[in-house]
Amino acid sequence: MKNIEGKTDRINKSITNKVIELQERGYDCDFLLLDNGSLHCMQTNTDYPINTVSIDIKEHGYDFFSHTYKHVHTIETGNDVRGVLLSEKECN
Repeated sequence: MKNIEGKTDRINKSITNKVIELQERGYDCDFLLLDNGSLHCMQTNTDYPINTVSIDIKEHGYDFFSHTYKHVHTIETGNDVRGVLLSEKECN
């Protein structure tokens, strides 16, 4: 059981560390992927059509809390809003 706990902590920590690193680099907004394919910025309460933003995948790993794979993306909009999207699917 101890080996599983160590592995779980390490994998979850890699996702967390990547998000913290990106926030320190100025990606300070949080985005949600909506059912209609738009992205919603939590800080500005603004929706962006997915084809109007720049999306780059930065990290992926298995999240033992939700039992799913998570992908960490950076989002850059045309009006200088930058942030992070954490989702179960890879966005291109």
